[in-house]
Amino acid sequence: MSGGQTRRPQQTQEERDQRTFDRTCSSPAPTNLDTRPFLGKSFTQSEGVSAEGRVGRFGGVNPTLRGRLDAVEAELNTRWGATPEDQRLKPDGSRASTVADWCGVRGSHIGWRPDRSGHHRSGSAIDIDASANPYIAIRQTNTAEDGTTTESFGGEEAGRINRQARGPAGAQRDAAQDVNAQRSQAVAVYDRARTFAGEQGQANVAPRSGGETAGAQYDRMRAASDHLSQYLGLVFRTAPGTVSRRPVEDPQNAERDVLIAAITEANPQAASVAAIQAHLTAHPNPAWTLSADETYVQILRDYESVRIPMQHGAVTTTPGRTRNPAAGFLQFTRSFTEVMANTGRLRWGGTSMGMESGDMMHFDLDRAAEEVPAGVCAAGPQSAAASSGGGGGS
Repeated sequence: MSGGQTRRPQQTQEERDQRTFDRTCSSPAPTNLDTRPFLGKSFTQSEGVSAEGRVGRFGGVNPTLRGRLDAVEAELNTRWGATPEDQRLKPDGSRASTVADWCGVRGSHIGWRPDRSGHHRSGSAIDIDASANPYIAIRQTNTAEDGTTTESFGGEEAGRINRQARGPAGAQRDAAQDVNAQRSQAVAVYDRARTFAGEQGQANVAPRSGGETAGAQYDRMRAASDHLSQYLGLVFRTAPGTVSRRPVEDPQNAERDVLIAAITEANPQAASVAAIQAHLTAHPNPAWTLSADETYVQILRDYESVRIPMQHGAVTTTPGRTRNPAAGFLQFTRSFTEVMANTGRLRWGGTSMGMESGDMMHFDLDRAAEEVPAGVCAAGPQSAAASSGGGGGS
């Protein structure tokens, strides 16, 4: 070649595949990921590309987050050692044999993922047992100067969805408004579950307010989760943890026979109605005016509505897979949350991400810009690997 240029060597098919994946993913895996287990639970591995261009499976967290998690684990081990054996109990009251059991941490964690943005792309976030602690819909009540109130709804990708819902007319705005309408229905289920439990007022699933402690944030979210699981538990079992079918269309207005035929996870109708009647008899509640049979149908409707935001994968109103809402949405304990927030100095996605709160599984370093590796992949559609965890983590 002229001008002293050298010929570029021909690429192998493997090199071409790596370049293709590099354009498809969003961020290469940092070279300093720490894959050691946390509380004895391993990190899942996501397909990605290394900073050197090697396609493989990567996971774990960066050194800064690892140091925070080590401090959390040390504090929890100290508390475990100071707790009498007969008081080392799982959240369900059974005997705990490990610190993880005691904290309500049951499954593996998600650390690094090749996301386009957010904390996972730099290993600056950890999702705790994503299968059992889903992303949920939240509600913020806003009070104007004249005393009138309005409600806004949030959750996964709320920033984008709320912008599109206010945008120009078209399919994108319609889809975003459909998501918010569905989130309104999901939050209304929390309210019904609270009323059924004999409590007054709405469920408090708002983002963190100024000065609110980690324990207080946890308490109100746990109350909503417990009310939900107790309410749905009269008709549904907590297992399996995943519902692998699309929800009934417009469940709050669907015909009774359509609901019964489609919702195969429900216990037998006669047994469910009997359980509801026994509860109504044992716990008279003037605020709950539905009969046992009417309550059964309402629980079927509510099971469908509330599980939609608890989806696996990208945000949609018609997910093919969701978590089972009969288990509630918060499985780890108050003390675990407090130690993560206070000792670990980590931000909890359940309440501390503004209108994108509701990410129950998620803890992060909050400010992660300095942890983002150089050489971000070219813009492109998010890879399947990046979203395989579904519904969780920013």
